[in-house]
Amino acid sequence: MRVCVFCVLVVGLKLGVYRGYTLADNCPIQLSHDSLLVEYGNAVKVNCSLTTTLNEPYMLGWEAVINPVEPVQDTTSTVWSVSSLTDWEINTKDIFCFLTVIGGTQCEKPLKLNLYKRADSVVIVRDNGDWSEGEQRKLKCEIKNVGPVSNLTVQWTRLDQNQTRTIRESRNFTISSRMGDVTDTLEVWTSPEEDGVQYQCSALLDLIQFKQQQVDESQPFNITVLYKPIITGPSAATVSKTAGDALTFYCSARGKPKPQFTWTTGNSNITHSPLLNISNVQSEHQGNYTCIASNSKGSASVTVTVNVSDSSWWIIIVCVVVAVVLLLIAGLFVYFKPFQRRGGPV
Repeated sequence: MRVCVFCVLVVGLKLGVYRGYTLADNCPIQLSHDSLLVEYGNAVKVNCSLTTTLNEPYMLGWEAVINPVEPVQDTTSTVWSVSSLTDWEINTKDIFCFLTVIGGTQCEKPLKLNLYKRADSVVIVRDNGDWSEGEQRKLKCEIKNVGPVSNLTVQWTRLDQNQTRTIRESRNFTISSRMGDVTDTLEVWTSPEEDGVQYQCSALLDLIQFKQQQVDESQPFNITVLYKPIITGPSAATVSKTAGDALTFYCSARGKPKPQFTWTTGNSNITHSPLLNISNVQSEHQGNYTCIASNSKGSASVTVTVNVSDSSWWIIIVCVVVAVVLLLIAGLFVYFKPFQRRGGPV
């Protein structure tokens, strides 16, 4: 009976159980890094070492798809390293340091490693040809050599004078954990409001080890939309003038290409300038004046009506008023003059 108990103790010591813990439950090894994020092409080095002294013979080594380290007997540490990490298979395979008690059990410490690569380039490419209003056109965001593609988000941003806002995010391009090229397409409805707006696309890599997303951005892409003129002034109205006054109108419009202007009245062209100026308005100037703004995409117009009144009746009124005032003054003078000679009224 004593012999059997002794045998059990010896076997327990060999299996690493008799010391109060098992290797499976309390693996006495530690890594210099439990988790690593490695940029494509960079070197990586991780040390694995014992945290306690073992009395039994043991072996320490690394299991990895790249540069595995053969187990070495009775060493206190072992290093796994790669001078330039470029194999994407590392993202899907287990890497771990292992401790094996000879003739006994084995335990291991896993290393969580992610290989990533920022994009070589992020570029926006547009449809060929001119963009005219009222069309559905496309912008393409072309991202070269980014990985892992499965962790990529493509973000589209619209920038105008008033605000910058995210208009779309695209994910789930592929389940691949490797590097690749990605193209994402954004459809844009062309309108005058889109002219001069900038679009930007960004490649966002989101990995657990990142404190924040890694972002590669395209240069802002300017949108040019060709559209017919839109009159911005003057407003259609009726204007009253008195003969002899000056008459000035300035016609303004936005459009692309830049609008050309013509002022007309009746069937006659007055000027090919946005400015209409008549320094001395007379009755013959009464009528409708139309500004026409035009470019290669079309035209727009606005009409202003001018009424001219004769100033002669104002002269008559002024003369009558002056005459009445003079008569009143003369009457008062005649009335008060006798009293002044007699020393005033009694």
